[in-house]
Amino acid sequence: MKRILSTSLLAVMTAAALLSSCKEKEEPVKTFSGTITIDESALGEAPSPGSYDVTLNNVGTGQTVAYTTDGTSVAVSDIVPGIYNITAQANGTLGGSTYNYIGTASNVTLDATVVDAIKVSVAATKASALIFKEIHYNATKTLPNESGKTSTYLKDTFFEIYNNSDATVYLDGICLGDPLGATTFDFSAQAANLKHPVQDYIFIGTYVWQIPGNGTQYPLAPGESCIIAASAINHAATANTLDLSTAEFEAICQKYIDKGGQTDANAINLNLRCTVKESGLGNQLGNFVGTAWALFYPSEGLRKDGEYLESNKANNYGQEVLISDVLDAVECVKNETTDKKLVNVLDAGKVWCATTGGNQSIVRKTAGYASDGRVIYQDTNNSSVDFEVNAKPEIRRGGAKRPSWSSWKTAQ
Repeated sequence: MKRILSTSLLAVMTAAALLSSCKEKEEPVKTFSGTITIDESALGEAPSPGSYDVTLNNVGTGQTVAYTTDGTSVAVSDIVPGIYNITAQANGTLGGSTYNYIGTASNVTLDATVVDAIKVSVAATKASALIFKEIHYNATKTLPNESGKTSTYLKDTFFEIYNNSDATVYLDGICLGDPLGATTFDFSAQAANLKHPVQDYIFIGTYVWQIPGNGTQYPLAPGESCIIAASAINHAATANTLDLSTAEFEAICQKYIDKGGQTDANAINLNLRCTVKESGLGNQLGNFVGTAWALFYPSEGLRKDGEYLESNKANNYGQEVLISDVLDAVECVKNETTDKKLVNVLDAGKVWCATTGGNQSIVRKTAGYASDGRVIYQDTNNSSVDFEVNAKPEIRRGGAKRPSWSSWKTAQ
């Protein structure tokens, strides 16, 4: 009897296994196959690049698949069902100008039920001669005091601006500012106070610092860089960081001096053109630990203090800057979960350091070398791929040269 039960049980189990196997074979995972098309209707005068690099990033798993279009479309197949962020990028040239093309489609559901082509709209911007080469923004720690304690040190922030082109450009009038989040702060109600549609602008939220000059006073040759420091001193005497006493510019203004700030011997003081939110001038440059930054040359001029535009958030104002005036912009955020502030046409990605106070910097990747040996840095308007995190900040790494007019050995 036991033998009969055992045999019967085995038969039942075998049948169940076969049914399960058949069921599994009958219900395979249904993947997505289809077409991704590129919408070039917003390119304006920029030429079509001919093809695009397209990446599909699975939001849930983090896995990425990559394709290259043939013209403005590409067939994709066997894509695991899920939610995807899709990015299309390219580079092209026309009339001696270089263009960056980028477009994104966020949170797109891809599964077997999707039958229509997936569309990604792209826009183009001219690549700037001036780029952010290195930024130190996440602070460091002071040297231990007598009791061995340290504290967060913020005054060693710097921006290195590099001439990535093959022609001399002038720094006179160039501005630096921190844009407000485009998805958080809405200025649509201010349309009547703007010369162009509101979507043509970004809005600076704290300060606008401007390099002085008469228009041709501060040339920057190909392969040269300038340093904009919060404070042009040797910070290594106070913190576990670097010497910025040879910086060309520093964020010193009369308002800061009135609050007890010290000017340095040689560094050229920036002009504080806008104090949209006057607070923390002891930190000078503005928001330190994680924000977006834009380098721009204002074609419409700048507003006077007290005349800034109010957003949908009460008591939150902004200085408008045309997107077409932006030379370079970087989304250097606090961490991976920090929301983006910049529109994708300026920066489709973001980059972050490991920890606040970790004395790290973000550094632009090398794309190649010119015939004269100078470095050409990668600039695709996507910080996720253009930058990497360096364990220790350093000015003029990679052999960047100082401007001819910057000859001082120390600002002290």
